[in-house]
Amino acid sequence: MYSSSPTKTKRPSARKAGKRYPLLIYQRYMDRLWQPTLALGLLLAAIWALAWFTPISILQPGNEMWLFVGAAGCLSFSLFALLARRVAYLQFHGDHLRLVTPFLRLNISYRRIRSVRSADFTQLFPPQKSSWAERSFLEPYYGRTVIVVELSAYPLPRGLLRLFLAPQMFSRQVTGFVLIVPDWMSFSTELDSRVDEWRRTQSR
Repeated sequence: MYSSSPTKTKRPSARKAGKRYPLLIYQRYMDRLWQPTLALGLLLAAIWALAWFTPISILQPGNEMWLFVGAAGCLSFSLFALLARRVAYLQFHGDHLRLVTPFLRLNISYRRIRSVRSADFTQLFPPQKSSWAERSFLEPYYGRTVIVVELSAYPLPRGLLRLFLAPQMFSRQVTGFVLIVPDWMSFSTELDSRVDEWRRTQSR
């Protein structure tokens, strides 16, 4: 039976969101923060507990409270960093790729994406051109395949984005992001599929 009512089609923005891909380099930053602050917090807490029950000659009377404040601050920051590493991820939506960190929620429109390619992280950030501290930090990613997403322009000024994202997430060759995820092949395939679908919809 023929119906004159128009057929409803699902818009790209209504497509179900994809799975979340952890941002590994952001997790690396948080791992470098929560472990030392936890150790410092426990040390300060131990000294505070010792000073509470046994007066310490090097401490002025009343300074025990500052030890407690320092311990509480370090332990709180350590807990935050431990939790923050779990909320940094990438996720596909109907018309954009969402990049999320504890302090940033960035929507990258598919319209901005010019190309997507895989690359060797070592070639993008050669160890011989990095400082000792940077090489130590990036060592787990040398030889790893990453995704370079070239953009026509950043969604926000690059200087502002640098306040929230690791420097190694910015490509040195083009305008775009270097993304390190656990399954780069699955991520690349889904990204290509999402962008192609969005473009087909726009052409119609």
